[in-house]
Amino acid sequence: MPLTKSWKRFFLVASLLSLAAGIVIIVSPSYRNLAFLFFYSIPSNSVIPIPHEPALILLGKYYTPLLVAFVAVTGALLACFLDYKAIHYAFSNSKIAKIRESDVYKGAVHYFLKAPFFAILIAALAPFVPFYIFRVLSPSSGYPFKRYIVAVFLGRLPRYYMFALLGTSLSIPSLVMVGGGILCICIYLGTRVKRHLAAKPRQVIQPQPKSPKIQPEEIQLEEVRYGA
Repeated sequence: MPLTKSWKRFFLVASLLSLAAGIVIIVSPSYRNLAFLFFYSIPSNSVIPIPHEPALILLGKYYTPLLVAFVAVTGALLACFLDYKAIHYAFSNSKIAKIRESDVYKGAVHYFLKAPFFAILIAALAPFVPFYIFRVLSPSSGYPFKRYIVAVFLGRLPRYYMFALLGTSLSIPSLVMVGGGILCICIYLGTRVKRHLAAKPRQVIQPQPKSPKIQPEEIQLEEVRYGA
């Protein structure tokens, strides 16, 4: 099957970025960790649940926070393309498409359809919002990829910058403690958000109005009026 234009562009960009990262690893050892961050950011921002916040905080102590954020978001955008294409293809399978019937999916749809772009942006920005929901929701609902990736970029860049900036004022032991604490808080808040989304469809469903009951007096009047 011939490659589409979007896949050709992806392979070209990914190859150039990977080549640049490889050159940095060989030629400039002082920036080697940033190259590793680029490669690490691809799986950690994909369907594989690998935390990346501690790495951003740690590298923010040794490099410019904005540079750390740009390197991490570059890898994240490559992961976005792969996820979008893979999920879009997967939802053509009827068994996988049954995910649309889950309460969490329906709850996410409730918010997503109101303002898709801002829903993706907020989910990409806030560390306590489970982004995997919107990672699945965007391609499965047919939301345009260009808008999706712009929203992810605008959300991820400031988020990564804030985590990297946090590392500039902390010692190594503090980084470990703060990074672990942030990870635990994100897991807790993410669980709460997931429960809220799962409960949303049940809140939206309203009970059907009951038909008015006819009182006995009204029945008797009807019989007198139309009986004789």
